[in-house]
Amino acid sequence: MPEFPRIGAPGTYTDPALPNDGVVLQSQFMPDGMLSDYERYGTIHDNMLHRRRKRPVRVKVPIFKDTKTPWPWRESRQFPHKNEAQESDAKKHEQAENHIFGDSMAFGPTACGLQVTMQMNDLAQCRYIHDQLCVLAPIIMALSAATPFFRGFLTDWDLRWNQAASAIEDRTPQELQPGVKRSVTRPRWSSTPMFISSDPRMRPEYNSNDIEINASRKKRLEEAGMDSLLASHYANIISRDPIAMTKDEVKSYQDVELFDILHSAIWPHVDFKLPSKDGKAGWRVEFRPSEIQLSDFDNAAFGIFIVLCSRAILHFDLNLYIPMSKVAENMERAHTRNAVRNEKFFFRRRLQTREDTSHDDIKEEYTPMTVDEIINGRTGNSQVGHFTGLLPLIQLYMREQGISPEEESEITKYLKVIRCRANGELLTPATWMRQFVHSHKDYQQDSIVSETVCYDLLKVVKDLGDGKLHSVDVLRNREAPNGRE
Repeated sequence: MPEFPRIGAPGTYTDPALPNDGVVLQSQFMPDGMLSDYERYGTIHDNMLHRRRKRPVRVKVPIFKDTKTPWPWRESRQFPHKNEAQESDAKKHEQAENHIFGDSMAFGPTACGLQVTMQMNDLAQCRYIHDQLCVLAPIIMALSAATPFFRGFLTDWDLRWNQAASAIEDRTPQELQPGVKRSVTRPRWSSTPMFISSDPRMRPEYNSNDIEINASRKKRLEEAGMDSLLASHYANIISRDPIAMTKDEVKSYQDVELFDILHSAIWPHVDFKLPSKDGKAGWRVEFRPSEIQLSDFDNAAFGIFIVLCSRAILHFDLNLYIPMSKVAENMERAHTRNAVRNEKFFFRRRLQTREDTSHDDIKEEYTPMTVDEIINGRTGNSQVGHFTGLLPLIQLYMREQGISPEEESEITKYLKVIRCRANGELLTPATWMRQFVHSHKDYQQDSIVSETVCYDLLKVVKDLGDGKLHSVDVLRNREAPNGRE
């Protein structure tokens, strides 16, 4: 699972008990004793706080309102202690109620994701797949949702992404001030800011107009032979402070090594990666937003689906482009509870086209669709057009590649996880864990995940990890026979 449900919870949640309010994290709820000894983690932590000019870390996650949850909600209304971060924001008349507050960068990296890195044939192919996966990512993120808890409370989100983004926020007060000219406008951890492919179907209007580019750095890259889109992409990266290095380390590294470390401390939802210096790895795309799953089988299912999606996109030369602003909106929609069944996401109407659409109204190119429609397809009628769906395209791709029936049967076992998550036959881990908590005899309908509830949940999760239970049996949606609610 992405994160221990009670990490940072009020009271004791470690064995042995570790003291909070340490000199490093300076956190009311996260003890220094849980810090990794990985040297770059400490460097990032210190540099981030320096850039924030000692501004306290704020991780704010909306709490789930149950029938007995005090409302408006503050931690002090359920516990004898006060959450200092929450009370401080309340004094400043900032949004404080009905949110669970974290106060440390450690609340970001503690949440695990499932990352898939794929090597492409060349630079052009890598740029093209990067762009297509940017559009697809929020859909897969919703399918993989597995984080319904924060600090021992039920949340109104199902994902870790925004939680991690706010924990890693390192922008200076000046960079956050509206209306001030600056080279850095986006958080380090955020949705990917721009499309970068030179494919003629990538209309300039798909990228947002509000991306501020460091003009001098972009000019130097263009003078060295880089095209405008790629120069804008890299100018954004090299405009950042190197928070993963000390000043002495910056002086000791050279060329690609220095850039790799700088690049590694920026976290878009799809990453575009240079070839390795030793030549052993080529141009790569790293798909980053998927949540870690409750079993190896489900993790493999998502890995296989992402790779096969990429191969089908290349094989059929698909066009998934929609405006990047709509991708960002989809990322937010994916966070809502049970988004895979309750939300619609902006997606392109026609994927298999090389027609010149440069004069068409962009708004006519995409429409809100359910995850089921995007993944499994829909039959057209007078109200909605036909849409093939990504899984049928993957299946067609496999047949055209000439794989044996035995191979296709084996792969289909994994793809069934994706199909059934999309159509509702299987629950997401987040929805299943919510239901587990709600049905537990010790749950008090107050949004608190107690030690007893957490322990019983983790026993089932352990059995899933050990192979004693199968995720298809555990996550089956018993209220939706035949996959429809």
